[in-house]
Amino acid sequence: MDELGAPERRRWQEVLLLVAVLAETVVSALLAGSWVGLLQSAAIGAGGVALLWRHRHWHWMLPVLLVLNAFAWSIVLLVIVPYAYATRSPRRLPTFLVAVLTALSGLAPLTWTELGDDHLVGATGAALTVLIVAASAATGMYTATRRMLLAQLRQRAEQAESGQAVAQDQARRAERTRIAREMHDIVAHKISLVALQAGALEVNPSLDREQVQQSAALIRETATTALSELREVLGVLRGDGEEAPLAPQPTWEDVRRLVVTSQEAGISVELFDFIDDPVPDPLARTVYRVVQEGLTNIHKHALHTRARVALIGEPGTDLVVEISNVLPKGFTTDLPGARMGLSGIETRVTHAGGTITSGPTDDGRFEVKAVIPWPTAP
Repeated sequence: MDELGAPERRRWQEVLLLVAVLAETVVSALLAGSWVGLLQSAAIGAGGVALLWRHRHWHWMLPVLLVLNAFAWSIVLLVIVPYAYATRSPRRLPTFLVAVLTALSGLAPLTWTELGDDHLVGATGAALTVLIVAASAATGMYTATRRMLLAQLRQRAEQAESGQAVAQDQARRAERTRIAREMHDIVAHKISLVALQAGALEVNPSLDREQVQQSAALIRETATTALSELREVLGVLRGDGEEAPLAPQPTWEDVRRLVVTSQEAGISVELFDFIDDPVPDPLARTVYRVVQEGLTNIHKHALHTRARVALIGEPGTDLVVEISNVLPKGFTTDLPGARMGLSGIETRVTHAGGTITSGPTDDGRFEVKAVIPWPTAP
C-alpha cells in the first residue's frame, strides 16, 4: 500500500502473533504421530516467525508463505496472510488472487490426508476454509479502506490547519501594516507640525510675549490632539472597548482644517476648494489622508516653498485632489521619514477605486494628484 494509510507496526500485535504461532506449533507437535507431522509443526513455526517481516517484504513473502502453507496447513497463516495482503495492496485484483491462493493452500491438504476420504468431513473442512479466507480478506479490505479514508481526512485537516495558519499569518501581517500606516497618518502630520512650530520659535528669538504664547498654545493643542488620536488607536489594539473606532474618523471640514493648521504653523499654502456638494464620509476620509500626507511631506522637505491644495469635483464624476509645492533648492531636513506615507495613501486611493500619481512636474513643482470616483448619492 502507498504511504498514505499504510498499516502501523504495533508491538502488541507482534507479541500476540508470536503467541498464536507458538501455541499452534506446540499443539501440532503434540498431535504429530510421525516425522511428517513434526515437519509440519516446524513449517508452522517457521511461517509464523516469517510473518514478522511482512511489513517490509509483503509483496513476495506472503504468497511464498501460502505455498508453504499447502504443506504446513497452519490456521494462523490461513487467517493472517490474506488479511495482511489486503491491508497493504492498493489494488483489488491481486488481493482476490491471493485470497484464491490462500483457499487453495488450505484445501490442498484435504486431497492427500485421511480427512479427504470422508466426504462429509472434507466438504465441511473445505467450506470452513473458504469461509475463513473470505472473512479474512474482506476484513483486510475493509480495514485498508478505512485506514485510507482516515488518512485522507487527517491529511485534509492538516492542510486546512496549515492553510488557516498561513491565512492568519497573512492577516496579522496585513493588520500590522494597516496599523503602521494608521499610526503614520495620525502621528507624522501632527508631530511634523509640532517640530515646525518649535523650530519657528527657535529661529525667531525676537518674538514678543503674545506671539510666543500663541505658538506655545498651538504646539500644546497639536501635541494634545496627536496624543488623543494615538490613545484611541492604542485603545483599540488593547481591546479597551468594543465600540471604539479603528481610527479617528475625519470629515470634510477636517480636510479644510488641515490647510488652516499648516497656515497657522507658518507654511505658505493656499487652498483652492471648488467643492460645493456634501462629500460622503468614506470619500472625505480618503481625501483627508491624501491631503494630510501631502502636507506632512511639505512640512518635512519643502518648508520654505509656496504650496497649494486644490479640491475639484462633483457627484457622479471624480473628486480630484492636488497637493503641490515649488521644488526646494538645497533644502534638507532632519525629520525622520517612515517611507510608508505615499504607499499608504496609494493603497487607500486604490481601494476606493481611484488612482494616484506623485512626482516632479514640468513647471518645477512636486505634485501629488489623486483621482477618486465620487458616486452619486442614492
